[in-house]
Amino acid sequence: MTYPYSYPFSQFFARLGMHLTIRVDVFKDEEANVYVATSQDVPGLVIEAESFSHLRNEVAEAIPNLLFWEDNSNHPHASAEVIYKDHIAFA
Repeated sequence: MTYPYSYPFSQFFARLGMHLTIRVDVFKDEEANVYVATSQDVPGLVIEAESFSHLRNEVAEAIPNLLFWEDNSNHPHASAEVIYKDHIAFA
């Protein structure tokens, strides 16, 4: 069972051992030929990489560190498992 990080009481549920979900938006900058990841849930998460697989590794490494610096507390069990889902939007 997972709980969205942006919802109220997420820190409480995390302390109980519940997994939190964090939305990460990824797009490809065709002009620069890089993938870019950002997140409204994790302040400061802006990562770009030349390949999607490299971007996944960078995001998984950055999220626990950024969350640590956001609330200035130690979460010894913090880790990030990155699962990507495709979403297509028509405008």
